[in-house]
Amino acid sequence: MTNESAIEERHWRRMIPNEKFSLSRRRLVTGTLALGAATVFAAGSTASPVGNTGYPRARNTTATGGLVVFGDDGTDVAACVRAMARIESMGGGTLMFRRRAYNWSSTDLKALGHPGIAIPANCTIDGNGSIINITGSEHTFYVFSAVDVSNVSVADLTVIGNSMSNGYNNGAFMKFALSPAATASIDTFTMDTVELQNFKAPWWVFVCNENPSSLEVRHIRINGVRGISRPGNSLDPANRGANSAVVNISSVASEAADAARAIVRDAIVTGFYAEATHIKQGIIFDNNVHDSEIRSAVVHNAGLMGGHDDTGCYALQIYGANNRNIHVTDPVLISPRDNGIYAANGSGLVIQNAAVRGQTSTADWTLPKAGISINSVRNVVISGGTFNNNVTDLYLGIRGSGANVRVEGVQCAGASKAGILLQGASAEVGGVTITGARVAADATAHALLSPNDTIHYVNDVHIADCNFATKSLTAVAVSASPTPARNWSFSNVICTSRGTPFQATQFGGRMTIQRMRLVLLDGGTEGYSAFRCFGAGAMIVDGLTIADQKVGSTMDTRGFIGSLTNIHAEDSHTHPVAASVGTVRPTFRGFPGARIQNLAPGAGGHREWQWQHGGWVETG
Repeated sequence: MTNESAIEERHWRRMIPNEKFSLSRRRLVTGTLALGAATVFAAGSTASPVGNTGYPRARNTTATGGLVVFGDDGTDVAACVRAMARIESMGGGTLMFRRRAYNWSSTDLKALGHPGIAIPANCTIDGNGSIINITGSEHTFYVFSAVDVSNVSVADLTVIGNSMSNGYNNGAFMKFALSPAATASIDTFTMDTVELQNFKAPWWVFVCNENPSSLEVRHIRINGVRGISRPGNSLDPANRGANSAVVNISSVASEAADAARAIVRDAIVTGFYAEATHIKQGIIFDNNVHDSEIRSAVVHNAGLMGGHDDTGCYALQIYGANNRNIHVTDPVLISPRDNGIYAANGSGLVIQNAAVRGQTSTADWTLPKAGISINSVRNVVISGGTFNNNVTDLYLGIRGSGANVRVEGVQCAGASKAGILLQGASAEVGGVTITGARVAADATAHALLSPNDTIHYVNDVHIADCNFATKSLTAVAVSASPTPARNWSFSNVICTSRGTPFQATQFGGRMTIQRMRLVLLDGGTEGYSAFRCFGAGAMIVDGLTIADQKVGSTMDTRGFIGSLTNIHAEDSHTHPVAASVGTVRPTFRGFPGARIQNLAPGAGGHREWQWQHGGWVETG
């Protein structure tokens, strides 16, 4: 296959949902099997079915060899091991469960050692709606594992664990992995319509590339998986390093220098549902996961009972220096303790139409907390989505001088700390664009907050066509003391609050404001200025309207260096503070080309000054 053909194939594989193992299709293929028929499939079939999308689906490589009906030759763990041996002897095939409830002893599973029940290559396990209960109190390893083999699927099955685990991923349901000793890549692992309950393993389903070479794990499809947690399922609620998640797709390549090895590529999780109250997380993409997606995930209550504050309770986690091109589409994340989505490091992250509500943790001692937290990820797009009643809606932690983080068209309401919190993750960082945001924060919150200091300042920030409102005193607050933050701009922005809708203090660097409207709720607050920009240098304001202010002062520009033109008061009856702009000559410094226009013409007629030859000269 040419490179172009491979790229084209990957493109349509990513765009078209994989229906290869859909419940309806499996019942068409194996419908008579539930009645006990022992049909044998033709080995090596190359048919490529066409779905109702009109696109060809990937070839059904797992339904090769023959069929074994589980339940005719025993129903315990040993019988399943014998059935797998028969599948392997046929070169692959389908293990079809007779529909019933099965009780599997944890003692028998533990005796199998780390692999649990080993699944051979080219094998489909079709549970046919069956239920497996893990009985007893032994610490098992995996129920099933498929290591160094391709073309494996598990479908239409419910498995209830015994909530026993005491260490690195024991007590789990399933592992699909490339081992350190493997000599070839593996591909095609599918889970479809599987429900898991009451597991205590760090990762109930574990997909991992453990090989230190350039070999890959490819084509992972996890469709319609449900994870239901129960009390006691979290392995270590107080330990930030101890995970407890339903799905983990990961690589051992955890360092930036490892980008070319141990890649997991083309993993798609669709229709995922988790009640994660008693564990910490729903889905993890961890290290060197490329070209992959999470679609339509629903996660309730991540970590509310199964974790503590500041211990990594995330509905979705995308973590690692080498993650590339990850898409998260249409997630619904309800009441996560720490973050709805936490993404750290890597690049090429797109989050579309996220709905996050009820994020609860206010503890941010070591890790950011928000509906979505982006921590040092480059080339990010957060597009659309609704955020309601979170502590913070969006945390944007920026690293690198050209981080290229974009936020577009988000709707935020009811945040108690900040709607959007913007902060540098290291020195000399920048590259943020926020457009079309509608933020309505609560009575204790900023709508937009950038609380910078000597390290955490952000350069190159461009904000346009946004509405920032709060019931609190200050809607937008930006500072960069004492290090200048360069190149900020606001264009066509409305800021609404009870006291100071817009504040930039000790900013120091160049900021441009065009067409900004400041609205004072309830007429404003005594002692507050609508536009508070003292200590701000090289600020260019062209088009500023202050509306509905009855008390307080219009502008506080002490120590201001800049230009103020096209300033308007609308239904307002206040004046600038002393040492600001007013009916007398401005007292702050300007710069070549700076202009100041009188804000209170009724108190002395229209007056204008220009900065010329190191001083203000009245020109009109």
